[in-house]
Formats: sequence, C-alpha cells, structure tokens
Amino acid sequence: MRDLLLIVHIVAVALWLGGSVMNGVINAKVGRAQSIEASAKLARAEVDLGTVFYMPMAILTLVSGVGLVLVSDGVYTFADPFVSVGFLSIIVAAVLGPAKFLPLSRRIAEGFENGNVDAAMAAVKQITVWSTINTALILLAIVVMVLKTGA
Repeated sequence: MRDLLLIVHIVAVALWLGGSVMNGVINAKVGRAQSIEASAKLARAEVDLGTVFYMPMAILTLVSGVGLVLVSDGVYTFADPFVSVGFLSIIVAAVLGPAKFLPLSRRIAEGFENGNVDAAMAAVKQITVWSTINTALILLAIVVMVLKTGA
C-alpha cells in the first residue's frame, strides 16, 4: 500500500509542478507572439485548468500524503515539520486558485477578448507573480519532503 501511495504522491506532485512550469513556458511563448486571439484562447483555457487539472493534482497529493503518514506505522506523524510544509503548500494553492488564479485568468481573457490589452497585461503581470510564488512553494515542499526537514 505504501508503494502505491508513494507512486501516486510523486506522480501527482510531478504533474502539478510540471503543469505549472509548462503553463509558464506556454504563456511566455504566446506573449512573445503578441497574438491577442491566441492570448485570449490561452487565458480561457487557463480558467478551466484550476478545476480540471491543478485542484485534482493537489487533492491527489493531499490524499496520498495523508495515506503515507497513516501507513507509516508511526514513523511519520502529522506533527512532523516536513508534513506541515506539505500541508501548507496545498492550503496556499487551494486559496490562490479561487482568490487569485481564477479571477486573474478571467480578467486576462476578458481583457484580450474585449480589446483591453492594457488591462489584460496588468493581470498577466499579477498572475505571473502569484504563479511564481506558487511554483516556488511547490519546489520548496518537494525539497523539504525529500530531505525530511522543517525548512
């Protein structure tokens, strides 16, 4: 059971982090192309990514992580600092999704669709900051998990 949970945990985190990095790369590439239509379509797709991709990966990470603690026969506990860092990263991501990523993605899409490029670009700058923070937090959680430290 432990091995299955660990596989699910690692794959979910890899997809979550990989999706975040890929999203940044695609956004940069589309931004350099300076296509309002492509930018609007990408932003619309990103509106859905939170619920159809990122949140499921976060939930799988959480559930498999909880399962790993439960099957560790007391080797790991919920009080361990590395477990707390993992929980913190998921909580922050869960808050950032509806509080920042969803409304900013909508603002970007609507700005490009309505020809208000300045408003869209202002939202792009904001979402870039939040995405960088979120990605850095995921990376920090990975490092802390691997090293099993409290950061």
